[in-house]
Amino acid sequence: MLQQRSSGLLLHITSLPSAHGVGDLGPEAYRFADFLHAAGQTYWQILPLTPVDPGAGFSPYSSPSAFAGNSLLISLEKLADENWLSEQDLAGFNDQPVQEVTVTEAPSTLDEAVTAVLTESVVLAPSTLHAAWLKKRPLLQQAAATFLRTATPGQRADYDRFCGWQAHWLDDYALFSALQEETGEPVWSHWPEEIVRRDPQALAQQTELLHDRIEEIKVLQYFFLRQWNELVAYCYQRNIHLIGDIPIYVQFNSADVWANPTLFKLDEDLKPLFVAGAPPDYFSEYGQRWGNPIYDWEEHQRTGFAWWRHRLRHQMSLYSLTRLDHFLGFAVYWEIPADEPTAKVGEWVRAPIEEFMHAMYRQFVHLPVIAEDLGARTADTQPHMRHYGIPGMRVLQFGFGIDMSTSSHMVHNYTENVVAYSGTHDNNTTLGWFHEASEEMRKHLDDYFGFPITDDNVVDQICRRTMQSVARLAIMPVQDILNLDETNRMNTPGLGGQSWQWRLKPDQLTEEVAEKLLKLTIMTGRVEGAQS
Repeated sequence: MLQQRSSGLLLHITSLPSAHGVGDLGPEAYRFADFLHAAGQTYWQILPLTPVDPGAGFSPYSSPSAFAGNSLLISLEKLADENWLSEQDLAGFNDQPVQEVTVTEAPSTLDEAVTAVLTESVVLAPSTLHAAWLKKRPLLQQAAATFLRTATPGQRADYDRFCGWQAHWLDDYALFSALQEETGEPVWSHWPEEIVRRDPQALAQQTELLHDRIEEIKVLQYFFLRQWNELVAYCYQRNIHLIGDIPIYVQFNSADVWANPTLFKLDEDLKPLFVAGAPPDYFSEYGQRWGNPIYDWEEHQRTGFAWWRHRLRHQMSLYSLTRLDHFLGFAVYWEIPADEPTAKVGEWVRAPIEEFMHAMYRQFVHLPVIAEDLGARTADTQPHMRHYGIPGMRVLQFGFGIDMSTSSHMVHNYTENVVAYSGTHDNNTTLGWFHEASEEMRKHLDDYFGFPITDDNVVDQICRRTMQSVARLAIMPVQDILNLDETNRMNTPGLGGQSWQWRLKPDQLTEEVAEKLLKLTIMTGRVEGAQS
C-alpha cells in the first residue's frame, strides 16, 4: 500500500503550544504544518481526535464516542475570526492563566471518576487538560449559542447539511451528552429504564425537552469538523498528509454502546458479560484488564459489519491513513468475564477477521490503514496482512534484546511494506529509553552500531537508522528529533491521568532543527530535493 519512500513526525494536537491551556486547531497547528514542509516531511501522525473521558485520565484512547470530535481542540482564535466570539472574550480568557489541578485521591470506580469531574471535584492525576476544559467550556458554549442566534441563512444551511450527513452518529451522541448533563448521571446504564432501553416515545420526548442543549452540542461538532477540514486543506497544499488513529474497542459508557447494545456482549440488564484485555505475561503477573465491552462479532457479521463500515468511512474522510490500534483483536482477542477483577482469568476467542476484511475491501476496494501489530500473537494477523498488503509497525527501540539477530524490529529484518518508528506515543523518548537501558542492552547497542553509544549520540543514531531503513514510511516522535529526555514522555501505560500532558514549547522547532531533518530526509531518499 505504501507506494514511495517518505517520512513524518508524530505529534498529537493537544501537544501543540497554545495560549489556552491545551493544543488546538488554531495558529500553532498551521505553524507545525509549515515546519513539516520546511523539513521535507510528508506525514503528520496524531492520536485519536474523539472526545476524551475525564474518568479515564483524558486518554485519547478512551472516549464516549467513536465518531465525534474533541471540542477541547476547537480554536478560540478561529471562532473569534468568524465573530462567534469577540476579542474581549479572548482577552478575558487570556487574563486567567490555566493552572495545573492537584490530585488528592484517585477514584475507585469509573462512575466515581466521571461524577467527580462533572461536579468539578477533581480526583485524577495533576492535569492541565482538565483545568483547560473547565475554563474553555463556557466560551465554547457561548460561541455555539451565538451561532444559533445570529447565523446567516447560508451558514445555517451549511450547518443543516452537516447535521444531515453525520446524522447516523451525531443525533445519538448529542442526545447522549445532553442526557448526561440533564440527569446529572454520567453513566447511561443508571438512567431511567425507558431511556436506557431507548423507548422511541421517551427518546422523542427527551429530544424535544433538551432541544437547545442538543443543538449547541451539534454546533460544536460542526465547528470542530470545519476547523479540522481547513487544517487538512492547508496541509494538503504543502504535500502533508494526516495519519489518524482509532482504538479497536469503545468504552462501555459511550453513545456507541447505548445506541447499539446488540453489537456488544451484554446481559439482560445491558451490563457487559465480558470485557477486553490482555493475558498475564513476563511483564504483568495479572495481565491487563482494559474493561471495554466485547463485540458480538456474530451480530456484526449478520449486519454486514455496517457499524464498522460507517466507522472506517468516517476515518477515511478525516485522514489519508489510519492506524488501527490492537489489530490483533480482529483475529483473536482475550475475553475476560466481567466480574473478574484482573485479566488472569479469561480465554482466547477467535474473531472473524477473514469475513471482516473481505467485507471492508468489498466496500472500499482500497483500505488506507496501518495495522498496530505489536505484542504477543502477531503471527495470528500476519497471513491476513500479507494477503491484503496492509503495512504493520516496526519499533527500533524493541529490537535490542537477546533475539537481536532475528527480531522483526531490527532494521536488517525490515521489509518495504512496514512503517518504521524510532518510538511511539506509548514508549519513552529515545533518550529516556537509553537512560533506562540495562548494561546488557547498552552492550547490544555498542555491538550493533560498531562504536560506543552514549547520551550524546544515541538519539541521532536511532533516528538515522529509522530513516535509513528499507521501510517505505518512517515516523519519529517530535521528542526524538528534539533529543528530549524521559520527562517529555507522552504516555506511560497504566499511569492514568499523569499521561497525555506533554506540550511542545513555542521556540523548540527552530530553523536549525528543520534544516537538519531535511538533510537527513533527502539523504535517505524520503523526499525529492529541498522544499520550495
